[in-house]
Amino acid sequence: MGKKILRGECWDVLSLALNETHANWNGYDVFGTPYDYKKDCVSPGDLIAFKGVKFAGAKNGTKYFETMEKHFAVVKEVKPNGELVLWHQNTGNFGRKLGESSIFLGDLKKGKMQFFRPVN
Repeated sequence: MGKKILRGECWDVLSLALNETHANWNGYDVFGTPYDYKKDCVSPGDLIAFKGVKFAGAKNGTKYFETMEKHFAVVKEVKPNGELVLWHQNTGNFGRKLGESSIFLGDLKKGKMQFFRPVN
């Protein structure tokens, strides 16, 4: 945490995770089996591609608003309340260093999230 992975791009977190676990991927855009997060369980280690998303809701009684135009993250933890704890970098909160934040799937207001499960 708090250190830059490779070039500091959000994509670099995924590439490091995939390479370190010897996952089967093409080095570009095929990095696991896509699935529908509304129908299947999200698991730690899954990857998320965000496109034009906007989240709005409340965390610990405080309103929050987050946007991600084009972004990638790794799921670190799935909490029973629907909170996903993410590892990612190149964000407004962490800059080009690895950080941890969370989202609630029910707080998605617009945009698209594509989930992937890496395979070996």
